[in-house]
Amino acid sequence: MPAATNNPIKAAWHVHDQLGWTQPGDLTLDEIASALGAHLRYTKLEGSEGRILISGNSAIITVNENITNEGKKNFVLAHEIGHYVMHRNVQPLYSDTQQTLSDWFKNGPQELEANAFAAELLMPTGIFTQKVRKKKLSLDLIQEVAAYFQVSMTAAFLKYKELGDYPLMVIFIEDGIIKWKQSSKDFPLQYLPLRSKVPVWTVAGDFFNGKGLEEKPELIDAIEWFPEDSRLRYNNNLKFYEQCFQVSDNGLISCLWTK
Repeated sequence: MPAATNNPIKAAWHVHDQLGWTQPGDLTLDEIASALGAHLRYTKLEGSEGRILISGNSAIITVNENITNEGKKNFVLAHEIGHYVMHRNVQPLYSDTQQTLSDWFKNGPQELEANAFAAELLMPTGIFTQKVRKKKLSLDLIQEVAAYFQVSMTAAFLKYKELGDYPLMVIFIEDGIIKWKQSSKDFPLQYLPLRSKVPVWTVAGDFFNGKGLEEKPELIDAIEWFPEDSRLRYNNNLKFYEQCFQVSDNGLISCLWTK
């Protein structure tokens, strides 16, 4: 069992090193959990995606069996392993909902750490960078990367946000309302109020107006997404590529990146 640490990246590397993991496919997450002393259960959970009950150097991890997306299921399990590795001396029980499993909701440092651990455990920085370096950003690229690492498209886009070559913003819209956003440090615009309606003249806006989704990214004027961002006055001809994909019946991820 690795020593407890609050550095999620180093903690994930420590697990890889301890178990001899070098690439996806070497070990399943079930095998990793078992090797670390955690017993894994899949069962129906009400109001929760995953739970972990920790007792010293052992634990019981429960994952909601109703999760059908394999990538999401992997992230839930990796997140709970993160609690076990990093927080076993902090508190004995964690029950994680969709919100606590999403680092865009600020639910305290332990949830952020568990998410960062999960992302690094599933998609190690070095390997991920090799997969995307000097490649044109597209939905096809992210689908390829997500399949390789066995993660969700959302998780792969958020990892790309940290490591990719193109400035990127990832936006989640539910029922036509902007719920969260995450962007790379070099993304040129930022002012996009949460809980506001999705802009009409965007790819996401088309979707929520019943027009469906395009298979290829569309080039749009930046002002459609960021009409109130003062930085546009210095570059009013700025354009972004936008591509969207559904994550639920009423939920959509919109990804914006520079040309």
